[in-house]
Amino acid sequence: MTDLPPTLMTFLSLDQAESALDWIGVEFADGDGCFDGVLAADDADLLDAALADPETPEPVRELASALHDLLTGADNGEDDADDQDALAWRVAFAV
Repeated sequence: MTDLPPTLMTFLSLDQAESALDWIGVEFADGDGCFDGVLAADDADLLDAALADPETPEPVRELASALHDLLTGADNGEDDADDQDALAWRVAFAV
């Protein structure tokens, strides 16, 4: 059985989920009723910018915060393969 990445948020529509991810600027791929991605160290700047921008909508801010927590929580000194697994994420949407 394959372990799925954690679902950080669920949006009401594909458009809302995609818009939130586009606002933040992280890379993601289409999944079945979701978007999947893996955070990289340089994504910290994107997350910080989204959190600092006073115009960031609240759902986007919540997602950026969850991604930031994932990124900072995964920095635990394990090897790169484990870090990649720890940095995988998913954002779901109603289909």
